[in-house]
Amino acid sequence: MATVQSQHRPGSLLLSPALAAAPVKVVSVAPPGAGAALARHGAAVSAASAGPGVLAAASGLLAAVAAGGRRRPHALSKAAAARLAVAHGTDDAALYVELVQWLTARGAYVSDAVGLVTEDPVAPETADRARRRGTVATREVMNGELLLEIPVICCMTAQPGNAEAVGADPDVAAALETAGITHQDAALALALHGERKQGEASAWWPYVRMLQVERYFPLFFETADLEALESTSLRESLEVTSKAVAAVAKKWGIVDEELREAWQLVRSRRFGSELGTCLMPIGDFLNHSCYPSCAWEPPTAQQPEVWKLRAKLDMAPGDSINWMYGEDPNHLLLSTIGVVLKDNPHNRIMVRPCDLRKVLLEVCNPSSPPDFSSWRKEELERQVPDPQEEGAGLSMFLVGRRSGGIQWNPMWLDLVGLAITESPDGQHWSAAPGGTERYLAALEGASWSLFPRRLEDDPGAAPEASWNQALAAELRCGQKSLLSEALASLRARLQAEG
Repeated sequence: MATVQSQHRPGSLLLSPALAAAPVKVVSVAPPGAGAALARHGAAVSAASAGPGVLAAASGLLAAVAAGGRRRPHALSKAAAARLAVAHGTDDAALYVELVQWLTARGAYVSDAVGLVTEDPVAPETADRARRRGTVATREVMNGELLLEIPVICCMTAQPGNAEAVGADPDVAAALETAGITHQDAALALALHGERKQGEASAWWPYVRMLQVERYFPLFFETADLEALESTSLRESLEVTSKAVAAVAKKWGIVDEELREAWQLVRSRRFGSELGTCLMPIGDFLNHSCYPSCAWEPPTAQQPEVWKLRAKLDMAPGDSINWMYGEDPNHLLLSTIGVVLKDNPHNRIMVRPCDLRKVLLEVCNPSSPPDFSSWRKEELERQVPDPQEEGAGLSMFLVGRRSGGIQWNPMWLDLVGLAITESPDGQHWSAAPGGTERYLAALEGASWSLFPRRLEDDPGAAPEASWNQALAAELRCGQKSLLSEALASLRARLQAEG
């Protein structure tokens, strides 16, 4: 079996015997000898404020030692205290402490304000209907405060040359290209697989042992799960991605499910900059939020050494430490990190060009002369062509949310108007008697025909449904709700103007 090692392989963990043998007290750990840094970045959490195995204090006060040695108590609400609490005996607490120590020994800075919790208050639900693990503030955080500083040497990347090696096989290269997967991402998945296979022998063990694999979308699914999406383009995209992973596993002699797990971790955790992609310990524990509390300063060619995370706003103890992965709609979030956001302000509906042409032809005016009907059909094919490049899941924007409202694809609205036009010499639909209602009926009919069921006919996920089925229902119902809202809004506007 071929094994790909990661490029950066840290040396042995440099801890003093006393520190290595010390009982685990807290999860927010100050770097050894970082008194000056703590004076700049905030107060250190007192080791006496948390018991062994506890991620953060769950009492009414979170005691902290200020830079001048004074105690700064912060009153926690019951809800915040509950978010900070983790049961005694959980493994994550001790593992997180060791990971922070492992990083700081290699030059990283992890603020004492960054605490790990088993359930992040802003994270999407998981299969057991709990919130995902994430990071929260263990004390007050000021806008602009530095929370993480992770050198690139602490980030896992693929060995130079492995990206080229992955694409050397024509069949593998073709599968990756069809799925839109870069050779760099494939090599990074292979690198992570290799480190996980080594277990405790891996130099990255303090990091890789904390990675949690969820065996659901985007790489673990059944045929029925794909059908429940009610999106042909998304189904195609997931299928070709799955085939690409299988092709790489077969070529490299790796158990398919093992590589699939590593690949799923890479898809949901990778960081990218102009220097390439990587996996970042602790940095990838932060969850996505459309209204982020923090922002990353990525490395550049001019300053290539480090990733920095700074607060974008003031935070209280228990507030989620998160960042925005991107302004992605739900279908992209599901196909990369396996989540669907209920109130995603960036959600949109994407449709294959062939499906748009099909529903437009179905609402064309049947009274049109044959020559105009023929020209119109050719015009629809010209305006909505199939993509020239090869690849599955390629689609066009139909309608989506934007800041302050909803945006339609103007071409789609114009083409619906063309479809209901009787002849080139006739009145524009907006000026003809009853034209607005005919236009709206055609728009609603064509738009809803893109789904097998309308929103009012969609039962959603059954209580006993699998997690993939629940995600699929959330995705499709969210898109249908968006379409229903967009149609109602446009109807109200056109009727007011008419």
